[in-house]
Amino acid sequence: MSRAAPKIRLVPKSSVNRALNALGDRWSLLVVQEAFLGATRFEEFHARLGGARSTLSSRLAALERHGILVKKPHKDEGARMAYHLTPRGLGLFDSIMLMWGWGVRWGVTGGRAPTVFTHTECGKAMLPELRCGGCGEPLTLHTCSFTPGPGQGMEKLPVQRMHRRRQPNDEAPTIELVDLLGDRWTALVVSVQYFGLHKFDEIQSVLGIASNILTDRLRTLEMSGIFERRLYEMTPPRYQYRLTTKGRDLYPHALTMMTWADTHLKDRAGPPVKISHNCGEPLNAQVCCSACKGRLTLETVLMKAGRIKPAA
Repeated sequence: MSRAAPKIRLVPKSSVNRALNALGDRWSLLVVQEAFLGATRFEEFHARLGGARSTLSSRLAALERHGILVKKPHKDEGARMAYHLTPRGLGLFDSIMLMWGWGVRWGVTGGRAPTVFTHTECGKAMLPELRCGGCGEPLTLHTCSFTPGPGQGMEKLPVQRMHRRRQPNDEAPTIELVDLLGDRWTALVVSVQYFGLHKFDEIQSVLGIASNILTDRLRTLEMSGIFERRLYEMTPPRYQYRLTTKGRDLYPHALTMMTWADTHLKDRAGPPVKISHNCGEPLNAQVCCSACKGRLTLETVLMKAGRIKPAA
């Protein structure tokens, strides 16, 4: 039986949409994570991730199609093939590091994600943080502003089935490292907060999301401590959804995802949105060491698992 073709939806142009469609689902993100942790062979990925071999095969093939992985003969095993990150895939380093760092700060790491980081250039334990390459100050939701870019407008995008296992009504869901991007509705509901959309109807209108799906994602984000609900109308009761401190701490990760898509998945017309820092310099986001403020690269970060303490 052939798989049903994905639905096509007309949506506002968004680099985040393009990034999410390229990266795929939770399984694809786990594959990318393991690629950054050194996995190259099919059996390595399977041993680390488990699951059905057919699932892994399909995710590896999808990441190849999107230019994130490339398959080459393994140098030591003759005809066997190995999967390597392409320049486009390596460009995800900043986003992956900030994703891991967010998990450490908020105690929501899971699986094989590293939790202890050392910057080899200063020799100190640290966490990754996003800073402005112009002035050196942190890039946060409140120190950045946006204006419409030359690529603004509407576009048709394939929208794959977005499924997340529903939680029992009496159980607070746990958002792990890859869940926010692995379930694209969750990621998109968070992303519209950055543009000042806080009401149910506003979010639904922009995303074209079904009411029951939006209700479920809002509830999950509220119970996970990423959103807080505020009453703004008494009769009938109506609520706004606002990012908590934990939620606002996701912004640097979202910013690097946007800049990655603007670089590697760019539209001919240019970026749909232009971001600037309040120092007045053009956006030049750099992931830096929290200890010495030096820029981090894949070659200058040592990573390992360890025990973590959630942020207060």
